[in-house]
Amino acid sequence: MTAVDVTIDTVALSTAVASARILRVRRQLLGDRRDVHVDVPGRAGAFTFAEEPGDRRIILEVSFAETSFALRRAAARALAGWADTPSGRVNMVIDDEPDRYYEVVLESAPDVDEWLAHGDAELEFRSSPYAFAVSTSSTSITASAGSASGLFLDSDTELVAFPVVEVTPLNGTLTAFELTIGPDTLNWTGASIGAGGTVTVSTPAAMVTTGPNTDVNLTGTYDALLVIMEGVSGEFPLVNPGGNTYAFTTTGTATAVRFRITWRARYR
Repeated sequence: MTAVDVTIDTVALSTAVASARILRVRRQLLGDRRDVHVDVPGRAGAFTFAEEPGDRRIILEVSFAETSFALRRAAARALAGWADTPSGRVNMVIDDEPDRYYEVVLESAPDVDEWLAHGDAELEFRSSPYAFAVSTSSTSITASAGSASGLFLDSDTELVAFPVVEVTPLNGTLTAFELTIGPDTLNWTGASIGAGGTVTVSTPAAMVTTGPNTDVNLTGTYDALLVIMEGVSGEFPLVNPGGNTYAFTTTGTATAVRFRITWRARYR
């Protein structure tokens, strides 16, 4: 792979080290296999206990050329500053797939081969097993007269995604709701929410809170002071690839309740 640029934590390599070029990108096809296989005497084969995948690796082969020893050393230091991830995992975007990012951390301190005014380095990053969409997807559905059902499509996500659902009564009070997406149903019966107020159901956090969603990156953050888990039962919903059926029912004086569903697509 040639002629690509890579962005780490919002900074592109072409900006950090103007003379650097990425000669090759090696992406592990899938996350590490963590399945456990147990041989059983008297049985052909083994029992397999499936596990979620582990991390995978992304390796960047980088080359840079300058016009002097001093500039070569400055470029090497700039490359180190760009690749370093002292605070843990950061987002990496490879520009042959600009619509998605990986969560990465520098795996090791690489050597840099330097000759006169030229340098080469192989940067190995430990990455999350999946890539994530740079932009979130969303849909809004209004339940009129206390109920709504139908189908919404997500043709972008390759894997199950974890949504945040904001429930807002538009013209009266909301005292309870039943939220179903696909096979998962979650029930809430809490305090009375007035017109324009919001209850937020966060699958990433497995939490229900009052007020609009503030977790814009959908990482599972929430304000503990706003938690209203009393009266919550059932399963937090998921967004599946392709078509997703939904059914919403509400209780209260509101005859129109908006359900806004937001998710971040995931890819292998």
